[in-house]
Amino acid sequence: MSNCQTCSSAAQCGVSAHASVNQMHERTKELGVTTVFDRYQQQQPQCGFGMQGICCQLCSHGPCRITPKAPQGICGATADTIVARNLVRLESHGIAAYTHHLEEILKTIKATAQGKTPYTIGDEQKLREIAGVVGLDTTKPTNALAEELADVMLHELRKGSDEPLALVKLFAPKTRLEAWEKLGIIPGGPLSELRDAMTKTMSNIDTDPVDLLLTALRLAISTGYMGLVGTITMQDILLGTPSLTKSEADLGIIDEENVNIVAHGHVPLVATAVIKAAESKEMQELAKKAGAKGIKVYGSMCTGQELMQRSATSAKGYAGQLGNWITQEFMIATGAVDLVMMDMNCSIPGMKAVADKFHTKLVSVDRILRMAGVEDHVDYEPEKVSEQAKELIKMAIKQYKQRDKSSVVIPKGKAPAVAGFSVETILGALGGSLDPLLDAVKQGAIKGIAAVVGCTNNRNGHDSQGLTIMRELIKNDVLVIAAGCMSSASQIERLQTPEAAEEAGEGLKAVCKMLGIPPVLNFGSCVDIGRIGVAVTAIANALGVDPSQLPVVASAPEYLEQKAVADGVFAVAFGLLTHIGPVPPVTGSALVTKILTEDVESLTGGKVLVEENPVEAARKMLEHINQKRAALGI
Repeated sequence: MSNCQTCSSAAQCGVSAHASVNQMHERTKELGVTTVFDRYQQQQPQCGFGMQGICCQLCSHGPCRITPKAPQGICGATADTIVARNLVRLESHGIAAYTHHLEEILKTIKATAQGKTPYTIGDEQKLREIAGVVGLDTTKPTNALAEELADVMLHELRKGSDEPLALVKLFAPKTRLEAWEKLGIIPGGPLSELRDAMTKTMSNIDTDPVDLLLTALRLAISTGYMGLVGTITMQDILLGTPSLTKSEADLGIIDEENVNIVAHGHVPLVATAVIKAAESKEMQELAKKAGAKGIKVYGSMCTGQELMQRSATSAKGYAGQLGNWITQEFMIATGAVDLVMMDMNCSIPGMKAVADKFHTKLVSVDRILRMAGVEDHVDYEPEKVSEQAKELIKMAIKQYKQRDKSSVVIPKGKAPAVAGFSVETILGALGGSLDPLLDAVKQGAIKGIAAVVGCTNNRNGHDSQGLTIMRELIKNDVLVIAAGCMSSASQIERLQTPEAAEEAGEGLKAVCKMLGIPPVLNFGSCVDIGRIGVAVTAIANALGVDPSQLPVVASAPEYLEQKAVADGVFAVAFGLLTHIGPVPPVTGSALVTKILTEDVESLTGGKVLVEENPVEAARKMLEHINQKRAALGI
């Protein structure tokens, strides 16, 4: 938390931007439990070689570290090679996770089409639209068409790296395709691209840092059009495209009179089934028999955001969002959480130590997730998920009976939030055309659009960087779209309410009040960054320009893990100025740093902006937006 520690207000602030988390952090200290904040301090000072990306552990000669005395590894690899190679390997982990998510969705659509799950096709119109684009016969019955489209996507997922990815060819702006073809980075199937990237980054195969960075761009495009756009499109077809809804956020929404279940992770399939099962008479009676008023299913991290986005439809009954990555230990510290369902990534081992202080049961609901000490696994199977949902609820009821009511401490904070935004929602609010939005941009009421997305990170204070950037941007009439952990950050601080328009500049405030929308729009989870790509493509097509010419920027102000690396490189490939904080582990190579922050702009139109001062970062993004406006003559 280096920046926070130098701030004049540091003594008055807690470790988090949120009062609820600060309160629970004090509680964990009283309980003698270490949390992410305490362990961060225990790790100081952190390894400078790792921070700069100049440590290589690929062979048994190593680890090698680059220093002025030893400017090459034992094999002769330079800092440029090691940094570029490490970056591609980080990104590869990201695309691997996204493809797992997509494959789970496709597997579920096929089982649903065969009548073997509790789900139904949630957006038939989108199913037929996408099926038509990929060349399928859209007159077929819904389930037959859904199964056929899932098979097409599975083929795309697994096709060779020498076969161009169809979704890129079909959905990318023509100007983007031209730029990527010149660079030779039109990707094939993401699993083949992942295989190639991991092979290239083995010791002594691809040691050319420039080629490795081109590989990073190619991987990112594959991630963007399959891992992001492909996943959200198929998820919408299955669970429904988000629609406008109202919800609540923060730890204060936990109701101690209910059996409380938390859906935590990124894939909302099990959680959607549990919400549906929890409404059944059978489960409600079991809960009441145990002494509870009923059953509530809350969200944490991106699974929660997915549920919130669909809380008017397939996730009706969702009880609200508790928080983001850093909140996971502190929601358990309330003593009122009976069961946490952990799906896919971002379940930290530290949760187990807090759960052991209370009655809370942790259960993995994805076959790839395991945690030391957690013995209950209800691994998702589409054909069995109805029974799995009941099993999970019964486990939660059993834990509720063991809850020590005297140990429950729930912070008071709770915030309303308007959610459910998507390209379709925005078009609906604007009467079916983007023209009113484009007119507001042309006239300067909205100066530009910023996607403030990605993870949270306590290196500079939990959510403080992201919130400062969002507030600086809306104050300067920049419409903010949030996704991932940044969605929770803005929800808890009430930036996703129409009333937050009072914090915006006069132009943006007037637009928000006219439409009744917040100045920070919730697009959902981190995978919904793909939805932002779709929106930017629609705006670029409507104006007849390339995405790189738009007054649009991206910011991942508190990026944390590998999926965010893939997202960030995709934004650069897509032509956007992409602010990243904290400083990514590339500064050990002057060549890689220069290419990412300067040279790549002449190739893709995008580049990385590294700036850890949030006010200064917002100023530089605003300066970029104004330059793009001037170039467009608006």
